[in-house]
Amino acid sequence: MAYEGLKERIKDSPISMVVGQYMSLNKKGANLEGICPFHADTKPSLKVNDGKGMYKCFVCGAGGDAITFVKEFKRIEYVEALKEIAGILGLQFEEVQKEKKKNPKVEMAFRVLNASVKLYQKVAAKDPLPYTEFVEKRKLTAESIERFQIGYAPGNNSLVNYLQTIPNQEREFAQDVALEIGIVRYNEARQSAYDFYRDRVMFPIHDHSGQICGYSSRAVLPDQNPKYLNSGESFAFNKKAILFGFFFGKNAIRQNDQAIIVEGNMDVIMMHQFGFTQTVGTMGTALSEHSTKLISNMTKNIFLGMDSDAAGKKAMQRINADFMNLGVLPRLLSFEPAKDPDEFLLTEGRLALMERIEKAPILIDVLISELIPEKIPETIDLKLGTLHQIFDLVSPLKQHLSASERIVSAAKRLGLNSDSQTILEDYKTHLSRQKEKTPVLIERPKILESEEIIIENEVQARNLHEQKIAEVMLPLSKSEKLFIREILCHPEFLTHLNHHEFLAYIGHDEVKKLVQWLVKIYLEIDDAEYVSIVQDELQNGGYSKELKDIGTDALFNYGNRYNEKVIGRMLKDYSLMLKMDQLKTKRKGLVEKQKSEPSQSEVDLILSEISKLDKEILSLKNLP
Repeated sequence: MAYEGLKERIKDSPISMVVGQYMSLNKKGANLEGICPFHADTKPSLKVNDGKGMYKCFVCGAGGDAITFVKEFKRIEYVEALKEIAGILGLQFEEVQKEKKKNPKVEMAFRVLNASVKLYQKVAAKDPLPYTEFVEKRKLTAESIERFQIGYAPGNNSLVNYLQTIPNQEREFAQDVALEIGIVRYNEARQSAYDFYRDRVMFPIHDHSGQICGYSSRAVLPDQNPKYLNSGESFAFNKKAILFGFFFGKNAIRQNDQAIIVEGNMDVIMMHQFGFTQTVGTMGTALSEHSTKLISNMTKNIFLGMDSDAAGKKAMQRINADFMNLGVLPRLLSFEPAKDPDEFLLTEGRLALMERIEKAPILIDVLISELIPEKIPETIDLKLGTLHQIFDLVSPLKQHLSASERIVSAAKRLGLNSDSQTILEDYKTHLSRQKEKTPVLIERPKILESEEIIIENEVQARNLHEQKIAEVMLPLSKSEKLFIREILCHPEFLTHLNHHEFLAYIGHDEVKKLVQWLVKIYLEIDDAEYVSIVQDELQNGGYSKELKDIGTDALFNYGNRYNEKVIGRMLKDYSLMLKMDQLKTKRKGLVEKQKSEPSQSEVDLILSEISKLDKEILSLKNLP
């Protein structure tokens, strides 16, 4: 399906960012709530949950994800809803609308990169000495190595040799693509290709959907330079659009409502290894505007934990200003006296870092305090000079109240006697003298004609399919509604469920289909991904509106788990209810058949069957 990249980015942003554009939301407990726009609501009935990426009205039953909300609220089609949300979230629609997998060159690049990862992992599994020494020295666990797919590039042309084994019809194309993305280079003097990465620990870089798009590599041999050798820009690797570890940390960022930004891949890996999975890393010392917006859309609680050297501190101030431009005030996560989080965690441990996170100060306040000397200068000019430096620091906040309060406070600390109004007028003059940045205008998304036709066909096909379902499908029985809601809300049932037995009792084809799908995928996905994956299946799996509504309600309440005793008792009850419903449905069918005036012999046979069913129903009712 087209637009998968855009849909992923929408899922990575809080749904309240979208819903809040159309209606007023107020925080209440774990949710936000507002007056439901889908019925004549008089009190806040609509709940919005950022962690699950869902909205739900508990009066009219409306519910779903961000795309569904915009579709229903504005009464527009799927494509138009995507366009609306792209504009709200500041996404470059022209980039995300491209379906990369349909580009043969991109697809081949991903095939080559995926093959290289497996190759480097196989080499690492043989425990080459430089690799094992690095792993032991950096205290990497087997779980971290597996999770981040860390490998080792040998000192030979193993990848070039692999490319030679590709079938003839694709070999030349694969070699050309490998050269273009830079994983293989060409030696003009020798007229031959060679592996770019040799004798290095390999850290695959995953894009935000989990696809490997490049590498960061670490030298491990004496006198090997440079220390870090990373993928260059290519059609497969856009450094500005990537945060190292984001694919592994995005769910934790949403769940914890905080993001920790560090510098370098080893810092990210060690933070994850110690349980701080809400951590991502910059690709270098910079953070692109795209990445800043992405993180700030997910959470306003940003912790900057760059290296404590001069370069790290400079990078941290630059990133801090970028977030302040978006109205977000990051906190300073200091690792001193350690140089970086890797060193801190190995020497101080997890609990010490948790304490530092809890006490982390707002970075701009630290920077202001560093500018104000312990001994306040006596001359007015020096005091004003310091104040104007503080103006520069807070200027990304423009005239926001958080800037004004800090400026007035700093002026008092510097011993300036001017009143607050005068100080703030001076700050406004300072802002007006700064060169205004040209705002980046996000054009209304354009859709390629060919893609619009594809999407239009998809929407029409989906609508037709849903119409046919509504016409053909029988309504769900009460017990089927209760059962599927319970399973979706408490998927731990699936580990105790004899699904073959239950499927035999379920008469509704959609419920059977959904239960079979759940049984298949539940043990293969992380708990953090459960709501998103099931919601996607409900919206795109061709289910009726009735089942979608039941599913949305169940997923909104997902979270608490039952113990085994409760599960056992409830499964027994549901088994009995479903079996009873099945018997009653059969009986109803026989009664209708009897009314069609069959022959006397057929009537006798039908009455005999009804009698048997009545006895079975009675025996079930009398069960303890």
